[in-house]
Amino acid sequence: MRNDLDRSPTPEAPEAGGTRSRGTRLGRIARGALLVAAACVAIFVLFGQLSAILPVGWWSPVLSTLALQQPVLSLSVIRDVYGSWLIVLAALALVVGLVELRRRGRRRLPATVSALSGLAMVLVLITTTVQILSVHGATGQWYVFSPTTPASSVGRGPDKTVAYATLGGQQLRADLYLPKTSSTAPLVVSIHGGGFIAGSRGPTPYLSWLADNGYAVLDVDYRLGTATEHTWNTADADVACAMTWATAHASEYRWDLDKVATFGGSAGGNLAINVAYKIDAGTLTPSCGSAAQLPRVKAVIASYPVVDMTVSVGETAFGEQVSDWYVGGTPAQYPQRYQAIDSANQITPAAPPTLILQGGRDHLVFADHTKAFADELTAAGVTNRYVELPFLEHAYDGTSLNIGTKATRGLMLPWLQKYVGDG
Repeated sequence: MRNDLDRSPTPEAPEAGGTRSRGTRLGRIARGALLVAAACVAIFVLFGQLSAILPVGWWSPVLSTLALQQPVLSLSVIRDVYGSWLIVLAALALVVGLVELRRRGRRRLPATVSALSGLAMVLVLITTTVQILSVHGATGQWYVFSPTTPASSVGRGPDKTVAYATLGGQQLRADLYLPKTSSTAPLVVSIHGGGFIAGSRGPTPYLSWLADNGYAVLDVDYRLGTATEHTWNTADADVACAMTWATAHASEYRWDLDKVATFGGSAGGNLAINVAYKIDAGTLTPSCGSAAQLPRVKAVIASYPVVDMTVSVGETAFGEQVSDWYVGGTPAQYPQRYQAIDSANQITPAAPPTLILQGGRDHLVFADHTKAFADELTAAGVTNRYVELPFLEHAYDGTSLNIGTKATRGLMLPWLQKYVGDG
């Protein structure tokens, strides 16, 4: 007779089966989470490519609402920051989708992830290829995979920070980036963006890089507009005030004030143009010091500059806020104020050579307006170059050495060397 114990299951069997069952469930959960993550990546990359490819005008209903405009701008800027790494992200999402599609069969989610990520990867390859070819045509350089790493790279901080004036009870500061040279150096006055109502001086991918190439940099703050204080008539004067400070301290820092350029992006681009044009025309009164202390500006470099405030402020929700805070109202209410800040009105035969860079899919400062301004410079006989970088958003070059940043560097240095002098 067989022993009853022979017919009894061993005590380990249920535990082993339970462990395998739990392991299987955990594996399914992990794969499901990975598939969802791949779906999110695919949607992000695809949305970024659509915002790059579709005409800006198609987004008008979105851009008129601040709660909708801000996500579009933010996601597009992130897209530009990661640049070629989007190809890698889309490829990884595609691999996850295909693996799960093979494992599960033709289920809806894996099939959708595979289709979205595949389409996203194709679009990234197209836009990236066009950008590489376009930038090569503009700079003569090949930037095949940018940025090299997805991490931010804005350069080192300033060598020194100074207070250049106290205006309206506010202390205004400037950062100094000083080249390692025993001789005098050309000076680049850097002006930050932020819609005239936000932003501040600080490291960018250009400032310490310029110093490393022999150019001193004076990176300045200026008074910003608020709901109650409208600074449309003081922002350029504050920048000029900083330039009179530079004149007073030129010998201390070995700056050659016969070799001065202005540089800025967005609102800073507007000020870089307006300050230079007004100084060279003799029409700018600084908010400290005197006009006699202002050095003549030999060149301007402006990235995605707000050159036509009269038109731009009514095209987006953020533009309306700028209109209220910086100017104090609409162009219909204050036409003379807008006339004073629109860059085309500052053009004279004395205007210095001007390099303008513009993202082709800028949803804040539309490329059409920037190109029209460059055409006005040409018509007026002012030396200029307009370079439109395809598929790039506003502020495309803020935090990484992507293709837009490299293109700007590749164009900036020859422009300075030609019209200002070697650093």
